[in-house]
Amino acid sequence: MSGDFPGQKSWREVPSDAETLAWVRDRELIRDLPQRYAHGIDTDDWEKVASVFHPECLVEGTLQAAAIQPYLEALEPGVKQYEATLHFMGNQFVELRLEGDPDKAHVETYAVAYHLEAEGSPHPDLVMGVRYCDTVLRVSDLSDWRILHRKVIKQWHRGPLPRP
Repeated sequence: MSGDFPGQKSWREVPSDAETLAWVRDRELIRDLPQRYAHGIDTDDWEKVASVFHPECLVEGTLQAAAIQPYLEALEPGVKQYEATLHFMGNQFVELRLEGDPDKAHVETYAVAYHLEAEGSPHPDLVMGVRYCDTVLRVSDLSDWRILHRKVIKQWHRGPLPRP
């Protein structure tokens, strides 16, 4: 019987303190990526947004799929059409050691994204429920992680998508 902890052979085997600390650190660094992305979007900090992605990242978004640089170049003016955005990040599922690789992981984050129109706009606000499904990669000896592939799955939306 396998344990839930990487390298654990049975539920009776207790990982070392160093293994436990590394496991917790990796999980927290990985969980932080979608949170930093949302904070960057909502505060108009596009350097922060870009910082969570690996340079070779491919994004399959709600309206387009592209390599990270052209994706962000199209996303920024789309987001800036709104008076404000607010991404509420909810449940997260983290899977370490994806495909047995200690430097690869998966994080899936549920979010509700509010896109608010300016007062008096003829357009209704856009609110979307999405899941960010991210494959992440360790990029340095310091346990730094970046998103290598993102698939955004739209669960539902209210309001115009795309914006007229």
